[in-house]
Amino acid sequence: MNTLELKPGNKVGIFFYDDARGSKAEIHEVEKVSPKGLVTLKDGTRYNAKGKEIGAYTDATYLCSVEKATSIIEKSALRKGKTESEYQAYLESPKGKRETCAREAVGALIKVLNQHGWYADVDGHLDVMESEIRHKVEKYLSEHDSV
Repeated sequence: MNTLELKPGNKVGIFFYDDARGSKAEIHEVEKVSPKGLVTLKDGTRYNAKGKEIGAYTDATYLCSVEKATSIIEKSALRKGKTESEYQAYLESPKGKRETCAREAVGALIKVLNQHGWYADVDGHLDVMESEIRHKVEKYLSEHDSV
């Protein structure tokens, strides 16, 4: 991207990643562009003349076109919607209901024990008991149907 063509007030895409982790991009507004092509956004982030973020602590972001950022944002929304719908379908399945019930039952039991003074001990006996109770609840739920 040629940063010298940008003007204050223009919209510009910010590219984070588009890989196995998923997709992420944003659209921001340009605050100023120096004669050498350094770009400063309204949020204070600065980019060099090649479009790479200046002073990034982790993975640097890059400037991109608004069209590219929009397509990545739409792709991310589709992926998120798909995973959310798959998760909701799983929760509605018998297996998902059993696992949710077991997790909540064990959580409630631990809360009651904690309220009355029994906390995680040094020897790990409470943790062992928690896993044994979860196993028993899951066994019961798998053997009996809900009413």
